[in-house]
Amino acid sequence: MWGCVIKRILHHRLPERWSGYIPPAIVELVVAVGFAFIVVAARASLNPIAADRAPYAFSFLGVVLAAVLAGWRAGLITLVLAQVLTFYVVVQPRWSFDKVDPDRFAAFFIATASVALILLIIALYQREVAKGVLEREKRMDLLTRALEEIDHRTRNNYQTVLALVQLQGQRSKDAGVQEALRQVADRIKAVTKATEHLGVRSDDIGTVRLRAHLCELCEQVERGLSRDGVSVHCDVEDLTVSTEKAIYLSIIVNELVTNALKHAFEDSSDGVIRVASEQHAKGVTIIVEDNGRGLQMPANDKGGLGTRLVDRFAKELGCKHEVMSSASGTTHRLEMRSLA
Repeated sequence: MWGCVIKRILHHRLPERWSGYIPPAIVELVVAVGFAFIVVAARASLNPIAADRAPYAFSFLGVVLAAVLAGWRAGLITLVLAQVLTFYVVVQPRWSFDKVDPDRFAAFFIATASVALILLIIALYQREVAKGVLEREKRMDLLTRALEEIDHRTRNNYQTVLALVQLQGQRSKDAGVQEALRQVADRIKAVTKATEHLGVRSDDIGTVRLRAHLCELCEQVERGLSRDGVSVHCDVEDLTVSTEKAIYLSIIVNELVTNALKHAFEDSSDGVIRVASEQHAKGVTIIVEDNGRGLQMPANDKGGLGTRLVDRFAKELGCKHEVMSSASGTTHRLEMRSLA
């Protein structure tokens, strides 16, 4: 974990972060001079206690901080300034370069060389981190373009199948066959709409944003089966679901909304179909309800293909499907324990 944190700090340095406001060279210079004076002032404050023992101890810290926050150039400037100022302010005789013991000059050069070596290591590490980040961004860009291409080809395949089904329906003279193929086309559109929200359009490759997906699906169904006086409202929370469950929910919601538009209202002028979600401790409930005339079928009637599809995919989702119907409307509740 700490390695990742250090890499982010080394890559996103202050000159890059503030480049839109201040030239990077100015940021590097300010950081370098600031740290140099801070470490020299801190060390000089210890003169009454430590005299000139370990005079360059704080220089090491200032160089490392400047290099990490602003790059190796800032570290180099800090190194030069901090070492020279420390030699002038801390090493005896203070505030002068005259009559300095040659051994102190030797200590100065050894300390400077040691810190310079550490700075070199930091600079090489920063370069490797930058190269790694650049390569990772290139791979991510390549992956994104590959996903976009796959997404494009998948949509084209769906459109081809959809066109074939619609063409076959137009050629058929049997009204029952035409209706059946139209329903197949609607189901293909529902699945197509789910795939359009996968990959680069979602938080990650394996999830779909439920609000955008189901609300767009409802708009599509409403446009395709528009009826005067009947509207479809979508009030789904901003949740994410797995791609598999998104496809199952697409088919279920498509079936329920389509069925309500076609059969729930006769001559109603204020019909409403609502698709919503409710989060609770046990999971999430998807609700499809209308204020129509209720289900008009015998008690022992198992329903048509649409009903069987809803029941089948509800089982695939592992959810409990409850239906409540009366003369004032019908409500379908799909209770799911998990969206993953």
